[in-house]
Amino acid sequence: MHFRNAIFTAMLGCTMLASCHESDTTTDKSAAVQGVLPVPAPQSEPTQPPVAAVEQPAQTKDIERVVQIVAPEKPVPAVATEQPVPAAVTDKNAAVQGVLPVPAPQSEPTPPPVAAVEQPAQTKDIERVVQIVAPEKPVPAVATEQPVPAAVTDKNAAVQGVLPVPAPQSEPTQPPVVAVEQPAQTKEALATVPATKPVRVDMKLTDYVNLFVGTKESDTGSGHAGNVNPGAQTPFGMVSFGPDTTGSGEGWGKGSGGYYHDDTNINHFSLTHLNGPGCRGQGAVALLPMDQEGAIDSSRSEFLHPDERATPGYYSVVFNSGIKSELTATARSGMARFTYKEAQKAFLVIDVARNNKFQTGIDRYHRLESERFKRPVAAVAEIAIDIDRQSVSGKAIASEFCEGTWKQPVYFHATFDKKLKPTSQLAKKAAQLQFDLPAGETTVLVKIGISSVSEANARLNLETENKDWSFDALRAKASEDWNHRLNTIQIDMAKTPTDQLTESQRTNLTKFYTAFYRVFSGPTIFSDVNGDYRSMKQTNLQFDRSQLPPRETRNVADYKFKVNGADVGYTTHYSGFSMWDTYRSQAQMLALIAPDEASEMMQSLVADAEQCGAFPHWVDGSEDTTPMEGDHALNVIAGSYAFGATKFDLIKARKFTLQSVDDPTSACNDKPSVGKLNLDNYRKLGYIPSDGAWHASSSTLEMITSDRSAAAFLNRLPTREADSVLIASLIERSKNWNNIFDDKTKALRAKNSTGAWVDGSFHESTEPNYIWTIAHDWAAVIEKLGGKAAAITRLNTLFSFQSFASSDEPTGKKLNGGESWEQYYIGNEPAFQTPWAYNWAGAPKYAQYIIPVIMNRNFSLGPGGLPGNDDMGATSAWYVWAALGLYPVIPSEPGFAVSTPQFDGMTLWLGNGENLRLETGAQALIDDIRYIKDMKLNGEAYKGSWLPLNKIKDGGKLSYVLDAQPTDWGSGDALTPPSGPAADYGEATGKPPSSVQMVQ
Repeated sequence: MHFRNAIFTAMLGCTMLASCHESDTTTDKSAAVQGVLPVPAPQSEPTQPPVAAVEQPAQTKDIERVVQIVAPEKPVPAVATEQPVPAAVTDKNAAVQGVLPVPAPQSEPTPPPVAAVEQPAQTKDIERVVQIVAPEKPVPAVATEQPVPAAVTDKNAAVQGVLPVPAPQSEPTQPPVVAVEQPAQTKEALATVPATKPVRVDMKLTDYVNLFVGTKESDTGSGHAGNVNPGAQTPFGMVSFGPDTTGSGEGWGKGSGGYYHDDTNINHFSLTHLNGPGCRGQGAVALLPMDQEGAIDSSRSEFLHPDERATPGYYSVVFNSGIKSELTATARSGMARFTYKEAQKAFLVIDVARNNKFQTGIDRYHRLESERFKRPVAAVAEIAIDIDRQSVSGKAIASEFCEGTWKQPVYFHATFDKKLKPTSQLAKKAAQLQFDLPAGETTVLVKIGISSVSEANARLNLETENKDWSFDALRAKASEDWNHRLNTIQIDMAKTPTDQLTESQRTNLTKFYTAFYRVFSGPTIFSDVNGDYRSMKQTNLQFDRSQLPPRETRNVADYKFKVNGADVGYTTHYSGFSMWDTYRSQAQMLALIAPDEASEMMQSLVADAEQCGAFPHWVDGSEDTTPMEGDHALNVIAGSYAFGATKFDLIKARKFTLQSVDDPTSACNDKPSVGKLNLDNYRKLGYIPSDGAWHASSSTLEMITSDRSAAAFLNRLPTREADSVLIASLIERSKNWNNIFDDKTKALRAKNSTGAWVDGSFHESTEPNYIWTIAHDWAAVIEKLGGKAAAITRLNTLFSFQSFASSDEPTGKKLNGGESWEQYYIGNEPAFQTPWAYNWAGAPKYAQYIIPVIMNRNFSLGPGGLPGNDDMGATSAWYVWAALGLYPVIPSEPGFAVSTPQFDGMTLWLGNGENLRLETGAQALIDDIRYIKDMKLNGEAYKGSWLPLNKIKDGGKLSYVLDAQPTDWGSGDALTPPSGPAADYGEATGKPPSSVQMVQ
């Protein structure tokens, strides 16, 4: 999403939705373990009687260990049977509670106990639950409890299972154990063991993250920068402690995230940054170490990029003056280590009159001379040196974001490990500090906590999360947190030591994990450790914008709701929702791999709506703004719910969804739900008229996407019957794109309020890109264009396709020409799903051709390596999905368009602790073997290029055979993916496929 000053006052909002059948709610991790493990056929000794089972001592039942039964000293052939998993085990809280007591069969009432032996290491990775049964004349044996490996303590690896039992090493010649099917009555009598989950072993992946990617304008022509910040942050962290440089110097554009790579001076460091926004915002609590007294002077903080370093959770730079600054963070606090050249020149300035929007503290565009307007931040900020002369507290300000309405406070409490000299003073809302360092000591540690509520809460956040003074320990913890998140997707190639990888392998691993890192950059934590946060409710909508409006404090404990009939709440409130962008890629990914956090994010939107009156649009801290057209929260909530984030207040979410689509007065504070659009006109005409609305064509498309998402979400709730009339109406409204499709020109246009055709108007892109945003109705769009052949021709023109030859690949600039470009524009979100439209046109091979071209041409490891704004992880999420060969093209439908996985051997760990394994036998992206010849799901041939989420929600294995030449895999008419309002997206195809798929 990009923004221009010239159109700020007319920017509108926009949205999309997501959905899934009620039966699909098993994507929740609470439904992780579902069923009975396979029982092998008996190979010998079929008539051996079962071993008598012995009750476990009571004190062992609650120990979270894996108990293993092994054969006696002189074993007699025995049988192994796999037991069904009890229903209670499906609950995530039933993780590993020990082996359940096993009653003795009635025919063997007094068997002796079984002996226990340590398992050999090589058997520990086998994921099966086997129960050993003794021979007719049992021999005493003992039981030993195996400790659970450290990785099992992860909540996503809850049940790791009972490992298989080989013969003890001291008895290498013992006869093998024979597996025999248990009689049915015996199975019912025996207690069962929790089903196994795969064990995740984390690799070191933080080395494959380059935080400077996307810090300058794209190398491939979009005219926009990634606008990311290389500062220190934890996953979803409130604090992003990093550098602020001048960039474009405007309220939008290059460096809006606070940092621009071409700059050679750092104006200050600050504690809050947004990841990849189009507008400038945040940058609160500005501070800078200096070697002279006085105000901040950025001429003293020149630097060279070779003296700059950033890794997940850490940033450092050495100024040309010799001062070294190192930054790290917790979720709600930052820590700095400043190393000065001389003890007598250890100065630090904390200036609350500055932020990212006003990096000098001066509004150079305002013509009024009043101090209140020339220094808009200073007028409402506060700062004080505490009486202990070793800390500073105050209230910094985040300015209105993207033409939002009100400022917001960022309270802080900073403390130092060294005393301040008496000369330290306040001057023009800045604390000019000098440290009293002993001779030879040149290092100062600074810790800062922040809060949206109060200085006291900022101090509480600091003291809770950042008690000690070990910079290196805090940095290590942040790195560890990142490494854990990055291992959610594991690529086998990363197991190879870095120095043994080729340059191409290292490059592609770094591109992937850099993108995946950015996926976790937002939404960001907004509540304090005690649950407090600043409310979004603005009582006086006429409040003076130059002032800081008072707001009440809310707490997460204020909101209680039910999940599956149980009374629950939420623990963390989130902000930083760039929903016009993230509904197309990132929201679904977070719901799939981090459903707990994603559920709390959805609950945060519900709580925001309860406070401000309706779902917000672009949430920055406690403020809402509408830089884009439409009601985007509907898409994010529906998509998140469909992909597994189900633990939020569905009753209230339903209420505000109904309000959004049916009440023209619905508004969050001063921002109508449909932005500057007119819901009455839309409902009456079936489109947004060109007279009275900017970007009428794309606004209509955003409205139909929101309608489709609202219908899908409502249809998945238990109240679907009560809402059936409205759902049917919304489904009809989702076809409204037909009202602006000109059959004569075969293109989307616009109409005025009388119904007369006018030229189309599209926000930040063009008609050839926007027409493919109608993913929920692609079959109908393709028919309107003249059929599949005509659609392929149109797509080929869009992608500058000439032939399948590598030498004919389009350049990066042809795929990223900018907002007015009539061909493909990967630099902005409306184009994200388009490559997969080829699947619906009956030509998946074209998608398999062009996707790696985009990945190679438009994403790189240079500062200009992102094709456009990252928009809180939306663009990076596109790259991750593309690498997986799966894309959620319809925001509200739980499923994926299929393309080629770009790495062989990828493991995607789902939020329920299961995993999806992808194997191709070839490195598609690196070795240019990009076409699918065959695909199997769990060993069975898979037909169709649409993969419903219900096929993989409990894990599984996707196996591919790839080819260097184009194939016709997935191209038959019978293999066309589901499409349209009557489609069943739980099936692989829109029509039943033939028994054999022909590949030519």
